[in-house]
Amino acid sequence: MRLTDYEIEAIIKSFKEVFKKGEIYLFGSRVDDTKRGGDIDLYIITPKENSTIDNKIKFLISLQDKIGEQKIDVVISKDKNRLIEQEAIKRGVKLYEG
Repeated sequence: MRLTDYEIEAIIKSFKEVFKKGEIYLFGSRVDDTKRGGDIDLYIITPKENSTIDNKIKFLISLQDKIGEQKIDVVISKDKNRLIEQEAIKRGVKLYEG
């Protein structure tokens, strides 16, 4: 996994601040240690009442305040039948659950 300990801590802290509870996964190219570059792809499972665009924006702002300008893509769970959600769970790395 190609994230620093600081980046992981920042992701978890921002997640807790905004979403309070749920799960967060890292997926995509940053999971593969043999690849270089790439954006940070995050998949979030949280109760429906927390799954708002406002919370997604708040999360991104909070995270970028902590780790600086980086390309970050966030997918919030809507329908676990979507291919992107299945891939995130199957190939992703769970960073936090609470």
